[in-house]
Amino acid sequence: MRYAIVLGAAALVAASPAPQAFDLNGLDALATLTQGPPVGVGPAQETAYVQGSARAQAAAAATGAATAQAAKRSLNESVTSTTSTSTVAPTTTSAAVGTQTTKAPSTTDGVVPSSCTPVDWVNTYAFTSDPACPTSIEVGTYCGFINPDDPCAPQPAGKGTPPKDDTVDGFYNNAEYKQLAVSAKTPTGYQQAFVNLQGAATGNGYISYKTLDSYDVASCSQFCDDTDTCTGFNVYIERDPKWNPHQCSCTNPPSIINYKCSIWGQNVSKDTATNTGEGRDDFTVVITGSNGYNKGTYTPPTPPSCSKPQSCDNKIHDQPRYCMGQKTFPGPFDPSLCAAYAQKQNEVNRAKGLIGAFLSMFGMNKGGCVQFQAAYLEKAGKGFGTHCRLFTKKFTPQQATFDISIGGTSGWGCQKSYTWDVDVNASFNWGLSWKN
Repeated sequence: MRYAIVLGAAALVAASPAPQAFDLNGLDALATLTQGPPVGVGPAQETAYVQGSARAQAAAAATGAATAQAAKRSLNESVTSTTSTSTVAPTTTSAAVGTQTTKAPSTTDGVVPSSCTPVDWVNTYAFTSDPACPTSIEVGTYCGFINPDDPCAPQPAGKGTPPKDDTVDGFYNNAEYKQLAVSAKTPTGYQQAFVNLQGAATGNGYISYKTLDSYDVASCSQFCDDTDTCTGFNVYIERDPKWNPHQCSCTNPPSIINYKCSIWGQNVSKDTATNTGEGRDDFTVVITGSNGYNKGTYTPPTPPSCSKPQSCDNKIHDQPRYCMGQKTFPGPFDPSLCAAYAQKQNEVNRAKGLIGAFLSMFGMNKGGCVQFQAAYLEKAGKGFGTHCRLFTKKFTPQQATFDISIGGTSGWGCQKSYTWDVDVNASFNWGLSWKN
């Protein structure tokens, strides 16, 4: 199947003076769990997570003034509640476009047989001129290359060698592919989550992908290390068609073999390896040699004007009397979204005169966020999104005691959770330029 990532802020509870308890029931309306790399080879920007745009959307979630119900007790007091009467109003935004990480397609070495021709197809693509090309080119193509979406069009050349038995069974039973997977060395700093599966990772935590010149686990780990939101990766082998069989008289072409590397802001596990390919007319795309790895230790980055993170393991602060807002952002684990949301909320509240500087220093003003929590939620073992909670009081990690996986059959869980203290006077002005 082909995937399209959805970025957006889904409001769990409207920010207001009402108590803001964690709402498990509200999450179910937000579940979208089918993100991942596209089948075949295409520009990575069509599906990639775009952090700058996501930060801007997170800041925009602070649409009005918000306060906590109470911030007048002693600093050592803790109020705990796990009930909620709030309602849910989920929202959806359009897909974002990011930076391409794959090379421009090139045609395969072989030639499509002349007997393979488009069937009942009219070219409706527009044409344009490009100074880099000698003639007008079709929109969506690369200068000098055929549009891979056209019927019978040669597909980007794979780097692997197809099996002699060029069938699905021949692909699955290829001893060389299995050996590549089972003999792969786990990179330093990572733990192997699964090996030699026949499915690739899926989930909302998808970040991006690229094709590899070989089954190169080390190269894929470097791709993950170079991406600050990446906590795990998946390397696999994919059987793709040599030309596009759709609306082509030759509907079952020979195969090409692609080595793929996808990176994730979620835990990759056997439960996430559910992309087993798809049918493309009479050709069957399938996957094998799928290995998954997660970082052994992970410390999230520190956004501007925030303290270093404190780990709450997989627990959540459910402090409704001191919670001035909560939002969930489907996608990879990205605490910078919570920082943007918190700082923008404080900026809005300052403009409304709702923040008292003296009280905010002690975390006692109901109109100032002095600490936020970023927790990464999962549904049925798959990554879902970053859950943000804004507090008017500072809490210790030991006070995070709410385990959302206990007490029900909802399938929700929390993979990781951190808090950051935030400067109540800081504004969100770093979203597109900040680099870790």
